[in-house]
Amino acid sequence: MKYSLYIGTNKYSLSTEDDILKLSPDMFQCKHKILLGNKDILKSTQVAYKKLFQKSIDKYNKVSDRKEIKSYYCKINESQKQALATGILIKINEKNYKNLNEEKIIQLFFNQLKIIKKIIKNFYIVSAILYFEKSLTLRIIGIPYSKDKSYKLEVRVSKSSCFTREKIEELRLNLQIQASKDFLKFFILKTKEIINNKKKIDIRQLELFKNYRENRV
Repeated sequence: MKYSLYIGTNKYSLSTEDDILKLSPDMFQCKHKILLGNKDILKSTQVAYKKLFQKSIDKYNKVSDRKEIKSYYCKINESQKQALATGILIKINEKNYKNLNEEKIIQLFFNQLKIIKKIIKNFYIVSAILYFEKSLTLRIIGIPYSKDKSYKLEVRVSKSSCFTREKIEELRLNLQIQASKDFLKFFILKTKEIINNKKKIDIRQLELFKNYRENRV
């Protein structure tokens, strides 16, 4: 099993709506399974912005002498400094994955999401879709944010405070350990058990055949 993790670089730096739309399930010609969210990832992102930031925006508009923010989503979308969302890509390259139990594969990737939520607490996952490509590929879209009452806008988009170098290294290590443990638990040990059981059956069959031959003689 070969494991790869990418966070918010190149096409996974989701600066605009077009960048997000490029990760829509319809853009990939392969089987997929939605683990979190739905097919309309752009609409889901817009809804998430309201959920995360609207209270803070309303409070900001009441006390700030600056221009009123009518839509924080539109403000970030039009900005040249911040991305609308951050993408995470997880790939597991296993040549014979099509022979593996699909439910166990899905559970393995659900456990990856649990690790992300546990370590990167201020990363709101909007969408997580598992694609059955040449390799197993999980594409995650989320919104990194920070909370700080010393700012007039207390809750705001912030990739830098969410994905520090230390957090990324911690995340990478824990995700890979969890994936390796799950792969061993779900597939390798089970396969060994099947092989061992088959050997036991073969030995018993040989013993029966041996006795049969001796009786015949």
